[in-house]
Amino acid sequence: MAGLKRLLAVASNTFQETVRERVLYNLVFFAILMTLSGLLLGQLSIRQDEKIIKDLGLAAMDGFGTLIAIFVGVGLVSKEIDKRSLFPLLAKPVTRAEFLLGKFAGLAFTLLVNVSVMAAGLYATLALTGRRLDLGLLAAVFTIFLGLCLTVAVALLFSVFTSAALATICTVSLVVAGRFADVLQHFQDVAPEAPTWLLRAIYYALPNFHLLDVRDHVLYGEPVGARALLALTAYAVVYMAAVLGIAVAAFQRREFT
Repeated sequence: MAGLKRLLAVASNTFQETVRERVLYNLVFFAILMTLSGLLLGQLSIRQDEKIIKDLGLAAMDGFGTLIAIFVGVGLVSKEIDKRSLFPLLAKPVTRAEFLLGKFAGLAFTLLVNVSVMAAGLYATLALTGRRLDLGLLAAVFTIFLGLCLTVAVALLFSVFTSAALATICTVSLVVAGRFADVLQHFQDVAPEAPTWLLRAIYYALPNFHLLDVRDHVLYGEPVGARALLALTAYAVVYMAAVLGIAVAAFQRREFT
């Protein structure tokens, strides 16, 4: 119980820090602006205006949320190390695992608030333009949030091992690779000499962000069932747990000078 309280205290402090980040406000501002601009673009397309507004709004949530998850996520640990504010914190009765998991929980909650605000902006845009409030959008919003949490976990993992700059590059590279993970399933058609076992190993090792993307299903009116959402949630939670487990183990063994 005491450990949970300490973890929540770190998470609360992280949330307050991330909310004060200037880049955070800028990204949220531009995300909301992009959502509202869907109204203008929608007027330029015959019978496609509602789809464009939804598509642009969801893309804004995903794109700007990913930027926040990467750049703020990498800085959660590296900034503490660079400023040497980590050492007095760890001198207190806060374990390294509680510190790292608290940082993850704090940024995840920040992203939840941001995604909720963006979703509200999207629904407000639909309402103001006389479109129906499609509750099916919530499935896409939820999976976007899962993907953002997974990105935060990856960012924290790399920030434990290396510098902020290199961790950012590694995180961006892995996120991009994960978004195109489905390409590996058909890669052998292009390169028949590639070992099947290697392609499968890489495919399952990568965080499959493409799997978590249900925007097309929602935009074209295809229902995303509760069983599918549960399976996607289970995948994201298991992958996050594995990544955070490795990050905690590495962070506990790291020596600071």
